[in-house]
Amino acid sequence: MKRYLIATLILSVLLPLGASAQWYLFPGSRPKQDSTSVKPRSESFVPIGLEEEIPVEEEAAVTRISLILPFRSSATPNANFLDFYSGVLIAANSLSSGERHYELSVFDSTEGLPSGETLEKSDLIIGPVSYDDVQRILPRAHGKFIVSPLDPKVATLTDRHNIIQAPSGWEAQVDELVRWIGDDLRGGDAVVLLQSAEEKGGEMTSRLALKLGEAAIPYEITSTPSSKEGLVQGTCRFVIASENDAFCSAAIREIALMNIRGGRNAVYSTSKLRSLGDLEVESLHAAATRITATYYADPQDLEVKRFSDKYRSLFKGDPGQWVYQGYDIMKYFGSVVEKDPDYWHEELAANPYRGLQTDFYFDGSGKTNTAVRRLRYNANNTISIIR
Repeated sequence: MKRYLIATLILSVLLPLGASAQWYLFPGSRPKQDSTSVKPRSESFVPIGLEEEIPVEEEAAVTRISLILPFRSSATPNANFLDFYSGVLIAANSLSSGERHYELSVFDSTEGLPSGETLEKSDLIIGPVSYDDVQRILPRAHGKFIVSPLDPKVATLTDRHNIIQAPSGWEAQVDELVRWIGDDLRGGDAVVLLQSAEEKGGEMTSRLALKLGEAAIPYEITSTPSSKEGLVQGTCRFVIASENDAFCSAAIREIALMNIRGGRNAVYSTSKLRSLGDLEVESLHAAATRITATYYADPQDLEVKRFSDKYRSLFKGDPGQWVYQGYDIMKYFGSVVEKDPDYWHEELAANPYRGLQTDFYFDGSGKTNTAVRRLRYNANNTISIIR
């Protein structure tokens, strides 16, 4: 037997800038919580204020999710986390079916954390974001698994607590970088670690050296890329091993010029290079840069294009990194929870997943994501994902 529910969607109020969303999510003096049942419905979304009759099974199963983000609802709402929330909602919609729907209880962590009673009823807890808030909420979680959506520092808690780190960390990026160098290496090539003269080996440099040694890849260290110009028979593969932003930018520009002069050089780095504000993207392309990154949505990918089209029709804007992050986390963990609500955390290692922006490949513990994407900056100013 089926009954019909009238579904009023709040999705369209979560515009990218989100200024008015505060009043829909947290109106007046109500508690800073929004409980949103995402009911099964047709493929097309309905803007707020319109109604749609939706067939729902009488005994449809319910997956209860607590989403805890620092919305900052009492001041100017945080646009990034509103974007994240909109991605979660779209994913919940795509997971819904006639047999199951998803109930979201959304909390603003800047106004306080949810009670233990609320969390005990949750099948999935996403958030909070910060390391300190995660520590504070642990006693209330009653042993439930918490999915940490952003802060890389939370990874240090996974060994001792029921915490799952959703984004992969810099260690996974370094490990994949060394594997990539090994895949590319040819006879006559040289591997050179770049570090400024005044720097001492930090954590990243130490791990690079360790992993290169384990892979039996010989290397040398220099602070001047041009010192290798014309001395390498094959390709000189420079590896960024510096924490000095100014040095990194200058080194990339130097290698780019060497390539323009006809050299055969390539740069390997973690996603650190993508965050350098004073480095031109043209230099990354000219330097034949290879980057390992936790986040990257390929605009040429068919699924990314479909999602972007759907998002534009709903929000009248382009989806950004935070939208994709919310969508991928909800889509992945929501689908795993649905398979086995009681033991879903034990299935993570056996369920790899390729998202729109983020991939999920968990280690044997099932608590730390190790998936990383390989990005190659091409001479024609395109970026390729190397699989």
